[in-house]
Order: sequence, then structure tokens, then C-alpha cells
Amino acid sequence: MAGELHQHSILRAGNMKMVQERERVIAGILRDREMTDLSGLRVFEPGCSTGYNLRMFVQWGARPENMTGMDIDPAATSYIRERAPGMCAHTGSAEDVPEADGTFDMSIAFTLFSSLPNEGVASAIAAELMRVTRPGGLVLVYDMRRDSPRNRSVHAIRREDIRRWFTHCRVRTRHLTLVPPLARRVPALYSVLAAIPPLRTHSLHIIDWAGAK
Repeated sequence: MAGELHQHSILRAGNMKMVQERERVIAGILRDREMTDLSGLRVFEPGCSTGYNLRMFVQWGARPENMTGMDIDPAATSYIRERAPGMCAHTGSAEDVPEADGTFDMSIAFTLFSSLPNEGVASAIAAELMRVTRPGGLVLVYDMRRDSPRNRSVHAIRREDIRRWFTHCRVRTRHLTLVPPLARRVPALYSVLAAIPPLRTHSLHIIDWAGAK
């Protein structure tokens, strides 16, 4: 049945542009590290929702059985088990990840830290990401760089937060993602407008274990 697309639907052109931009940046990071064969790549994502990001890596050549997600919402992990049965999906808080030390080559956290209630939870989850990611691996944190005037339940994540939680690591930060309402309104101008620094609303923090001291 025809109807108006949901605001956050991937089928909306603006939303697709935002996702594609982020994926191009991540693909570039993998190329820079000469990670061109992803068949052995092991990835963990807390706050994975329905597993979209993990399935992205599978599309790029990773094996489903090497993808592990975790979400506090049992409906989300049930969705993954039903739609992507090869993946592992844990239900619970990422303050306590049921995986061994150094299990993963990469951990990703997309718009997770901005929704956490306090510093204690954030630092505990960051510590778990460092624990389950092997030395020499990567942690990618993509999140809001400014507070949202429309949603007071989320908050900005700044570079100093990342450096405080992920100590003794090399951190590089890239700003991306056009202001979402603007992206949805004029998707044809996405590339032009996203090139203007003040209009970028999110940051991708590249936390490099190879640079750990």
C-alpha cells in the first residue's frame, strides 16, 4: 500500500545520502589499513539495533558468523536471529559483554554514547570495547557532535569525552553528516552542503589500538 515514508526510512533519499557518506568514510579507513579482504574480520557492535551495520560488513565480504551484536532490547536481537541467523546477538547491557578478551578486530558504536544516561555507564561500556577488541584493532565511534534542541534525551559526544574513555589510544576525528532535516529536505544538494563544516552534525572517532602507548 502506498503511503508516506517514515522520517528515518532508509528509502528516503536524504537518509540514504547520510548512510552512504558514512559508509564511504568507513570503507576508506579499511583501505588505508589495507584491510581489503574482510573474510576473517571479526566485528562487535553494542547497541546494534537490528544489525544494519553488521550486515553492511557482510555485504563487503565479512562472514556472518564473525559478526556479533548486543542490544538491551530483546526485540532487536530477536530480529537479528530471525533475519540474519548466522550472526551472534546478545541481549543485555554492553557494560558486561559475554565475550573473551581480544576477540574482535573491530568494535563499532554508532549513536550509542549520546543516549547513555551518565558517565559511569559510558566509561564502563568504553572499557568493555577496549577489552574485547584485540591490540592492533580499531574502535569506531560515530555520534552527535552537538546537542539536539529537539531531543533532550540525547547529548553531544565530544573529542575530550572519547579521549577520557579510551585512554592511551591514538584518536583521529572526522566530522560528517549533513544536518538531517536539511538532508531530507534537499537530498540533491547533499554533497554541496555537507562540504560546509558548520553543517556537519556528527563525528566519527577513529580509535586506533596500534597507536596505544
